[in-house]
Amino acid sequence: MKNKDKPDKRKGKIMSSTDITKEEKLNLIASRIRGVKINKYSAELNIIEQNATDAPEATIVASSNKTIDIADAQIAALQAQYDAVNVE
Repeated sequence: MKNKDKPDKRKGKIMSSTDITKEEKLNLIASRIRGVKINKYSAELNIIEQNATDAPEATIVASSNKTIDIADAQIAALQAQYDAVNVE
């Protein structure tokens, strides 16, 4: 195993870091963060729409809140990865 290849602790697979440049990695991570933020904003809009009705659908609001919580966790994880790659 090369020094630049690191085992993925979750699945035991090798994640090669030699195939793409640091800039490409940062751009990819930033793009993923943007996608998650778009999904989060969409969930926020779902809540706004539901709250604008006389009878908001509780399941939609609950699902949207869960989506927001998941998005926050994903953004934090991706940001940590971005920071780690940025100091390589």
